[in-house]
Amino acid sequence: MANILPLQAQKKIWHMYRARFLIAASLVSLALSALALFVLVPSFLALELAAPPLSDTAARSAANTPTDVVTISRTQAIIAALSPIFSATSSPSQAIIAALSARPPGVVVQNITYTAAPARITFTGTASRDAIGAYRDALTKDPRFTSVAVPVDSLIGTNNNFTLSLQGNF
Repeated sequence: MANILPLQAQKKIWHMYRARFLIAASLVSLALSALALFVLVPSFLALELAAPPLSDTAARSAANTPTDVVTISRTQAIIAALSPIFSATSSPSQAIIAALSARPPGVVVQNITYTAAPARITFTGTASRDAIGAYRDALTKDPRFTSVAVPVDSLIGTNNNFTLSLQGNF
């Protein structure tokens, strides 16, 4: 099938088709834009009307509700309890490792307790009297510990249980 129209007429028809295509595409884009506008505007208005903006004084008074005050006081208590550990010059775990490495044979440590307020580490376990004395002497020589205390009943008792308290800068 051959096109028998002259070249000028063909160009004119192609321009007309191109113009129709551009108008149709523009109308479709415009319709989609209008649809998006109709869908989004009510949602935007609902959000804006439901939550009016807070002024500075309203924001400050809302921040001081009783639950916030309780949460703030709990957080401050936790920070106060953990601050000695965070601000310690040396870790208590290093002091515990040093104390355990100085342990002579025959000493069995069963429980370790650390208190931060007076920096104190307490070991409890079982050992003979001679082993407890040797352990106390070895820990006294360590410069990390300012005080090494063994209760008298641990040294004279017959059940071989002991409690050893260490104080120092850890």
